[in-house]
Amino acid sequence: MMVNRPWLRMVCVGVLLALALGQEALASRLDLIQKRGTLIVGIKSDYPPFGMLNAEGQLVGFEADLAADLARRLGVQLQLVAVTSTNRLQKLEEGSVDVVIATLGDTPQRRQIATLIEPSYYASGAAIIAPPNAHLSNWSDLRGKKVCATQGAYFNRAMTQRFLLDLQIFNGTRDTKLALRDGRCAAWLYDDTGIVGLLSDPEWGSYESPLPSMMVSPWAMAIAAQERGSPLERTLSDIVADWHRSGWLMNVEKRWGIKPSQFLADTHNLWTRTGSDGNPVCTRQANGDWPAACRNKLLLSSTDVTGLYHFGLLLKERAGLDLTILYDVYDRDLFLAGLWMTLQLMLGSIVGSLLVGCLGALVAEGLPWLRGLVRLTSALGRMTPPLLLIYLVFFGVGHIMVSHYGWTFDGAMIAVSCLSLYTGCAIVFTLLEATAVLKHQEPGFTLSWRRLPRVLRLAYAAVVASLINVVKATGMASAIAVPELISASTAIVAEQGNPAVMMNVLMLIYFLLVMLVMQIFNAIERRMIRHGVR
Repeated sequence: MMVNRPWLRMVCVGVLLALALGQEALASRLDLIQKRGTLIVGIKSDYPPFGMLNAEGQLVGFEADLAADLARRLGVQLQLVAVTSTNRLQKLEEGSVDVVIATLGDTPQRRQIATLIEPSYYASGAAIIAPPNAHLSNWSDLRGKKVCATQGAYFNRAMTQRFLLDLQIFNGTRDTKLALRDGRCAAWLYDDTGIVGLLSDPEWGSYESPLPSMMVSPWAMAIAAQERGSPLERTLSDIVADWHRSGWLMNVEKRWGIKPSQFLADTHNLWTRTGSDGNPVCTRQANGDWPAACRNKLLLSSTDVTGLYHFGLLLKERAGLDLTILYDVYDRDLFLAGLWMTLQLMLGSIVGSLLVGCLGALVAEGLPWLRGLVRLTSALGRMTPPLLLIYLVFFGVGHIMVSHYGWTFDGAMIAVSCLSLYTGCAIVFTLLEATAVLKHQEPGFTLSWRRLPRVLRLAYAAVVASLINVVKATGMASAIAVPELISASTAIVAEQGNPAVMMNVLMLIYFLLVMLVMQIFNAIERRMIRHGVR
């Protein structure tokens, strides 16, 4: 035992020394970079114009310029290392690079394995590349057309659900390119930053990307997970903030021929905005954090915000209820717009159904020679499922009108018309039956505009039941991409992954809407009774 003690001491000293050095390295990565005199940055080599190899085999591009400016500001030399989507975080974890700037989307999952710098320096989203003269002005123009897509893209499912795209999914970008080139699809649904690189190729120079990007995801620089809260994180964060304030990123974007990014424009406006006191809104707070309005929403907690935002995040943290319509501005605006559209559909369908029902009954009674035609038409309308009717008009008649005459019809108007026709046909029979009862009670009774209130009062319960059903049926409009409540909720679920919460909210909203309509009709009935309409 005595012989081994010196060796034991040496081993212990070595372990302690290694631990001490490791702790020092972890605690002062910025110092190590400056002592080394070199900043090692991982960027992509296969994603032009963000990261690529030039004719001399050197790594260049948008993100290479960002790395060069980081090194300049730190006063050190720059070493670029080629990374891929699969190994970029691995190289960061093993310490072979100091920073990764490689089109890395900022997600909660990635924040578990790396420190992502905020603010984000860029963003990407879903866009299309289409042949010249494709005449595409909005996403709904792609409805009913074949759209190429690449397998595994995070936005395929969500974009299909939102805009009813007919996706033709290929295994890789090579096959997708060939399909688009050969005219087997009207457009290619792809990452907008990838499209930028494609359009820079002379072969694709005549193609275009005419539609705004959707489902925008921010990109962030990444450093090792243990660097969270370190001087390196703060230094890089301050540099990115200065890039946004100065507009330098937009200049780099222009230098590489990239289509101006709405994300950069919006972020520049945010970081140059001043408050009522004349100071910049995006200024570090006493705790060292950026204000909530200037931070990535994925990082915020209930303690960072107030009001409805606070309540929404508190529900998420304490009860696990991810009600994004409370704390996410985009989701809330989308949901409220869907609610407003649903209210319009409900009102339009109620009024339309009453008009069809009353006019049909009046024509059948007032013009005996048309009675048979009205009854036959009403029977056919009542027996045709309303969803089928909507599809027939939208995709059948609508297609003929567009292809032959260039006439287009608003989806909401088609939905209201079809639902009004379906429900109105049922009301026709209800009013004619009520008229028959009054004729039996009062020989010589005839239906007219003046006597219509009496007929409606007698058939009131059945008419109201039909109108309540059409109120609930307005959700069918989502089948033709009308942006109503169900469509908005589905879009939120597709992006946020919170179906249980949103479906329960949707059920509650529809319950309240139906109850509201019932209360209105009950009030109308009481008013009719008071005025002696029997």
